[in-house]
Amino acid sequence: MPDDQIRTFQSVFDCEARAVGDRFRSDMTVTLHKPEYLQWELSADEYGFQGGDGSAPVPMAYFMAGLTSCLLTQLRVFARRLRIDISDAKVSCHAEWEASARGRDPYVAMPKSVHMDIEFDSAAPLADRQRLIDAAKGGCFIEAILREPMNITHRLKTEAGWVDA
Repeated sequence: MPDDQIRTFQSVFDCEARAVGDRFRSDMTVTLHKPEYLQWELSADEYGFQGGDGSAPVPMAYFMAGLTSCLLTQLRVFARRLRIDISDAKVSCHAEWEASARGRDPYVAMPKSVHMDIEFDSAAPLADRQRLIDAAKGGCFIEAILREPMNITHRLKTEAGWVDA
């Protein structure tokens, strides 16, 4: 295959979350359909502040872990592809959100910032290390969700069928 040929692949996931008990625990089945089939069982729970039991990581912990490990993984993948030797790679992520509510109305969450620090050992020139980071940012599917505006659709199952929600 020529080096300049464009190759495309899809990554397709589904996740079903089920309420467990009378508090805020969720048990989830996450399924990767493409490029291969894999499945995981995960759980999430809120901590005491939200009325949960803290029996599993809070949902945002999965987001933070996914975002941070995605960039780290892509650094390692693209270091090989770009032939840039790195070792002892580490990514640290700091994110902040704010939620506001009027009286007893439901709160509305708003993102404030995401900051990522990247460290790795390498004898490569700074320009190559920056090129590697740019490639990793471009290849991180989770970062792409944040970078590219996208409409998230919601539906509600009713007696008459699915309706937009």
